[in-house]
Amino acid sequence: MPIRSLVLVGALFCAACGGDSPSGPDAISSAPGTFFIAAQESGADNDRCNGSAPTNQGNGNCPFRDFTATKTLHLLDSAKGVTLYVRQGTYTITAGLDVNGVGSSEADRVTVAAYQGESVVFDGRNAPRELITVSGQYVTIQGITFQNAAGYNMEVRGAKQVIIQNNRFLANGTSDSLKGDGGSSDVIVRDNEFTQWDSQAIDITGVSRWTIERNRMHDPKGVEAKAIGMKFGTRDVTVANNEISNSYGVALGGTSSAHTNTFEAYNLTVRDNTFQNVTAFAAEIYSCSNCVFQNNRITAAGAGVRLLGANTEGLSGCPGGCRPNERITVSDNRMRNLMGGHGGPPDLFWGIEPTELTGLTTANNIYCEATSGAARFYISGAFVRFDEWLRTVSDSSTVAARNDSRCSW
Repeated sequence: MPIRSLVLVGALFCAACGGDSPSGPDAISSAPGTFFIAAQESGADNDRCNGSAPTNQGNGNCPFRDFTATKTLHLLDSAKGVTLYVRQGTYTITAGLDVNGVGSSEADRVTVAAYQGESVVFDGRNAPRELITVSGQYVTIQGITFQNAAGYNMEVRGAKQVIIQNNRFLANGTSDSLKGDGGSSDVIVRDNEFTQWDSQAIDITGVSRWTIERNRMHDPKGVEAKAIGMKFGTRDVTVANNEISNSYGVALGGTSSAHTNTFEAYNLTVRDNTFQNVTAFAAEIYSCSNCVFQNNRITAAGAGVRLLGANTEGLSGCPGGCRPNERITVSDNRMRNLMGGHGGPPDLFWGIEPTELTGLTTANNIYCEATSGAARFYISGAFVRFDEWLRTVSDSSTVAARNDSRCSW
C-alpha cells in the first residue's frame, strides 16, 4: 500500500531529555524537540551526536544511530512534545520499544514517523512479546513497517488520543498483529496495511471510541485468522471503508475470559467495507448490543452474516453468561458469489439462532444468487429458502440473480 504524505501534529519541544555519555554533545534538554535516527547515515552515533539533524553536519550536530542506547530509548519514555523521525533502514528492536506520551493536549503530541516517506522497518527478530507498546496519551505512529514480534507487533495499552496511520504490519510470531486493551480510547487506525498475521490483524478488548478506517487487511499466515475482533466490553467503535481479503472476516463480540460487562460489545458499527475471498462468514455477531453491519460489499465469501448464541458458542465471560444479541441492524449490504464450505452450501446469506432475534432489523440487503431458488438461510440447524426465512425474520431485502445490475460493483 503506498505511503501517503506525512502530516504530523504536535509542538516541537522536549523537556528533560539528556545524554548518556560524558564524551557526547550538550544535554538533549537544550535541543529542539525534533530528533532523528539514521542507521545508514555516515557519522550517525548514539553518543557523539545530539540527534537534532537528519544528516551529519559536524560538531556533534548529527543523527542518532539506532535504538540500542538508553538515550534514544528515553526520548519516547514519559515524552511530551517530541517528534522522532526515523530514516531508512531496518532497526532491530529485540527488547521492545515503549512510547509513553505524558502530554495533556495536541500541542504535546509525541510522534514517531518515517522521515519523508523513506522505507523504515522495525524488526523484533521474534524476541519481544510486544515490538512497540503505546501508552499514555497524544501519540502518533506513522509510516513504519513492523515485523517479527514474538506476540503483538503493536500494543495500544490503555492509551488515549492515539493515531496509527500509514504503517505496514507484517508477520508476527503468535497472537494478534495490533492489540488494543487496558481501556484505551479515542484511537484512530487508518491507511495501514496488515498481512501475514497469526490470529487477528486487529484485536480490541475492553476499549472504547476507536475508529478503524481505510486499512487493507489480506493474506494472514494463521489458520482461521480473522481480520478484526472486538469483545470484552468493547464499545463505540466504527470500522469503515476497509478492504478485507483472503482471510476470515470480522467479529462483533465473541467469547472471552471473565469480565464485568453484560454484553461482549456495545455500539459497534461496521460499514462501507469490502470483503473479498473471505473464508466462512464475512461477519459473526455474538452478544452485541446496538450493533450495525451496513452497506458492505461481500464477494466470494464462504457466507454472509451470522448471529451466534450461547447454545453454539457458550456463555462467555459476562457474570452469569453474556446476554443474547440485542438491537442488531443489518442493512443495505450486497452479497454475491458466496462459495459455501465448512458444512454450508453456496449462496448462504444468513445464519441465526432464534434466541438472537430481539430487536433485529434487516432491510434493503441484496442477496445475489447463482440460480433461481439457490439462496439459502440457516435457522437453528436447518437450511431454508427465502420464503421460509421470511416466516421467521422480518426482512425487507431482495434476492436477485447474479447478472442483475444490483449485483455489479
